[in-house]
Amino acid sequence: MHSSIEFKNGKPYISIDGARHYPLAYTTYFEECGEFSGFINAGYKMFFVNTSFTRLPINNVSGFSPFRTGVFESSAPDYSEFDGVVGEILAECPEALIFPRINVAMPCGWIEKNTDECVSTPSGMREALWSEKYLQDGAALLEKLISHIRSADYSSRIAGYQICGGTTQEWMHHDMAGSFSPKGVEKFRLWMKEKYNDDSVPEITKKDLFKRGFNETVSRYCEFCCETAANAVEYFCRATKALINNEQIVGAFYGYNAFVNDPLLGLAGLRHIIDSPHIDFFSSPCCYDCTRELGVDWGDMIAESSLRLHNKLYFVECDIRTYLTRQMQESRPGSFSGNYFALRNEDGNKTVWCGPDTLELSISAVRKAFAHQLTRFSGIWWFDMWGGWYHHENIMLEMSRMRAIAESSVNKNTSYPSAQTVVFIDEKAYFNNPRCTDVVCSVNNIRVAMGNTGIPFDLCMTEDAQKVMDKYKVAIFTTPLPSESGIKAMSLCEAHNIPYLFPEGDKICISTPELREFLVSKGVHCYNGDNNVIYCGGGYLGIHTSREGDVEIRLPEKYKVKSLLGANLDEQETDVISLYMQKHETALFELI
Repeated sequence: MHSSIEFKNGKPYISIDGARHYPLAYTTYFEECGEFSGFINAGYKMFFVNTSFTRLPINNVSGFSPFRTGVFESSAPDYSEFDGVVGEILAECPEALIFPRINVAMPCGWIEKNTDECVSTPSGMREALWSEKYLQDGAALLEKLISHIRSADYSSRIAGYQICGGTTQEWMHHDMAGSFSPKGVEKFRLWMKEKYNDDSVPEITKKDLFKRGFNETVSRYCEFCCETAANAVEYFCRATKALINNEQIVGAFYGYNAFVNDPLLGLAGLRHIIDSPHIDFFSSPCCYDCTRELGVDWGDMIAESSLRLHNKLYFVECDIRTYLTRQMQESRPGSFSGNYFALRNEDGNKTVWCGPDTLELSISAVRKAFAHQLTRFSGIWWFDMWGGWYHHENIMLEMSRMRAIAESSVNKNTSYPSAQTVVFIDEKAYFNNPRCTDVVCSVNNIRVAMGNTGIPFDLCMTEDAQKVMDKYKVAIFTTPLPSESGIKAMSLCEAHNIPYLFPEGDKICISTPELREFLVSKGVHCYNGDNNVIYCGGGYLGIHTSREGDVEIRLPEKYKVKSLLGANLDEQETDVISLYMQKHETALFELI
């Protein structure tokens, strides 16, 4: 099977043996509780299947791991867990497209023999992302696993690979502090000499990394953290591409530069690998803003329009909780003794792990995530984390309807209506931020506030400003301490007479009304000014309400409006969509 990312009408698709497929998939950590049959019956064919070199935790804070068998934990490789899941899927859906999701995390024996290549975490020693031995030995194990997959009787159904590692498999440093250790500091000093010709780096301790304020050495260490993490991602993706003769697509979690603002985690190095020929798609979950409550936008963690500019697919993990979401320990009893994944906190309030209260709101939540990604030209895989989240015929009916809409969009030659506002993400500005201060919150504050303005927007990296400037009426910058590329992007705005706004001085938070007022005053079209969430693009429009009542959606011109999901309006030609909606309801329309 040959696969690639192919663009048509500016939208990325997965091309498999010459046929375009909308990137729409399903996966779960707990396959025994999963909904494979339901998704197969709903017409889904793409499935991510998880496997790991080790059974050690994927989350070093909680100590949790979903893997019962680490492939390389015994004297002989054990592929049975992965092979069994793939076999069950193909027995029910022989035409399934399988994406191995491989956790490149070193087994216990390697950790014990290579402690100087590791860092300390709350759940024990783990491999450091800066370790060259980890890269080399991890690639050797990757070769064994991929060789097994390519020689298996299911090899013709493998459509691509996702390469994972680090904390929560998302390429964050295992200690959440840049893999800090004496050897890591030595590596940092060598990096400083090579990159900045600086051989007089002051001593730093782990405590220094978390002190309030700006420290030049800590700032450079954060930069080192991100480069080493990005390098590890590309290293393993390059190794995978070579092992599969460049025949299938390869992707990775990485580059959460519109959500994670602490560079110590290592995620602010997207610029180093965004053009890599070895990486076809980048992934992240939907944002966990506001504890994933309804009524607000769950934004993108990555500057998605920049990915498209660099011919990459943004394949979004939609781990949308529902009223069926249970305590993780209920799904697989005895697998985890802690309370890290509690549905409610000590005060009785919902945590991010808790879903909506009803079936109707659960369908609205799923529909909201779909509308968001459909209008942003992004791929989706539904992540049924502990299994059973979508086990209801009405939810699966919704999944079937959304699949049909997504697949019909493949040949839809429509990009309108496009966003008139660009929100710039300045990845390197995070190295300028004084640590442990409110400044680090500015990006999330602005992106969350933008989500309820009723004004669609694109996320773009400041380095790409020159390429996109003529597409927008207004720009929003998200950090008060811009990098050189941020300053240059502001200068470009001035040269093109494009008004812009950014958080100045103590003005870290800019509210939804303030953003809306500024944008409207500069001629940007507002679809709805009642703090509802509006998604628009590619000939589709979605709305998710913050309150109950009459709703008016003002279109920039007349369209033929067709209800697709969540509304019972007759097809009409209009520039105003009027309807009554319940609180936290979601509707999707096609604009022709």
